[in-house]
Amino acid sequence: MKMTKETIQIYINNEPIECIPTNLGLTNDIYKATFMDKPVAIRIPKEETKDLSTFDNEHYVLPLIKDLDLDAHELYYNPETRIRITQWIDNAIEFKDCVMEDKIKKSAQLIKRLHDAKIVTNNEFDCISLLYEYRNKVTHLLHPIDDYFTIANEVRNIHNPHILCHNDLVSGNLLFAEDRDYLIDYEYAKDNDPLFDIMSFITENNIVDKSQRQQFYDAYFGKEPDDQVKKELFTFEKFHNLLWCTWANMMFNLFNEEVYKDIANEKYVALLHNIKTGDSI
Repeated sequence: MKMTKETIQIYINNEPIECIPTNLGLTNDIYKATFMDKPVAIRIPKEETKDLSTFDNEHYVLPLIKDLDLDAHELYYNPETRIRITQWIDNAIEFKDCVMEDKIKKSAQLIKRLHDAKIVTNNEFDCISLLYEYRNKVTHLLHPIDDYFTIANEVRNIHNPHILCHNDLVSGNLLFAEDRDYLIDYEYAKDNDPLFDIMSFITENNIVDKSQRQQFYDAYFGKEPDDQVKKELFTFEKFHNLLWCTWANMMFNLFNEEVYKDIANEKYVALLHNIKTGDSI
């Protein structure tokens, strides 16, 4: 990989490609380029995150979801380097920038389409082990998160069937274009409790308004969740805030970039609210 003032040059099959950096991606760097005479997005993992255990299932998942019409069209993928090239989606708007009134409903429908396929890969997304993996890589704590690791025990006591889930429903992974909607980036995709995915979407996109949460539940469940489901959703809400606070703390230690510190602060505040009030933020 070769740096220039405005572009990066990478080699795919020994052919050089000039790439334009974007501001997209947190664990990856995303570039825009031309490949096979098409405008494409090139995803290159950050060197410091290559040894994380999370990403060992994507090469298996991608063929399984191909017919679900969720992801962007893939042109190249190397499972060893995790470099992936997909079509560049023109005029695509990510969730946080989308102004459509029904974007929450559309997001729920995308997530439900993945869950309704009931794919089982027999490769578990072990969110508790991941929490401890992130914690072990934290060199300097930004917040006293260790006080709340007992939330992991609450997650252990939830025993719903596990199916293929996305597990990383941040704004940039939900794209809305003129022709269709997209659910992209399956690096974290493994078998998990679908309620984890629901709370991934809600917490990662700061859906704090209860009426907006209800919009999602109506579109996903088709009815009001019962008390047990609500209790489990709240457990996952607390856990998400703890998990991604820990992840952001780790990333801040690795890169010393304020974006990760901001995420850690935001997640910690949300976690404290959960703990102190016994309710969603």
